[in-house]
Amino acid sequence: RYAFVNVQIGSPGFNLGNIKGARLQAAVLEAEMGAVVDIVMLVPTWDEEKWSLERRKQLLRYGVRIVTVPWTIPPTMTWRPESKGNWCGPMDFVRFHAFGLTDYDAVVYYDQDVQLQGDVGAVLKCAATERVFLATSALFAAINLGFFALRPDARLLEAVLLFANGSNFTHQTGWADSGWLPWDRPFVFGGECGQGYINSLLYQKHSKKGQEALRVAGLVGES
Repeated sequence: RYAFVNVQIGSPGFNLGNIKGARLQAAVLEAEMGAVVDIVMLVPTWDEEKWSLERRKQLLRYGVRIVTVPWTIPPTMTWRPESKGNWCGPMDFVRFHAFGLTDYDAVVYYDQDVQLQGDVGAVLKCAATERVFLATSALFAAINLGFFALRPDARLLEAVLLFANGSNFTHQTGWADSGWLPWDRPFVFGGECGQGYINSLLYQKHSKKGQEALRVAGLVGES
């Protein structure tokens, strides 16, 4: 069982082109593999409650499964930027709920401005067979959270919450003093949001806070 994952926070303004593309890809995968392929939209509980009946019907017509989530910022996180006006944190962090969709063998997340073309099924197949976090890099950032794929694991979501607890952020040292490797400069694009956060947790092996979160969650030592 697989899923294409979307996120919607604030006023609903779905990109139906993205959803239609995912639905076409889902149909191809279902025919090829005989598997169930869902389109999942993660929505904060307080936003979903405001949706009109027409909005709900619109998503149901495309077979979208609405999954409400309880937070957009990890509740264990105490750090906040001085100016929250343009902070991308909530939009990024809410995506981490995809890590906990353990009723799926693999999930893939795409930003709503991504238009799916061609066969993207290989991404889901790869993610289902290995414990990997598939993503791309970005300009001036090691990870671009506009796309990622993985086999969901509740321990990874637990590690996200553990890492948030007491972690500070600065432009010079990143999250929990984890640094910015492989970049040799202070701060990277999106560093104060999910891109820098997940890079610090998963890939900065010298990060004491990150390694401790992975160890407590039961993930350290696994490939």
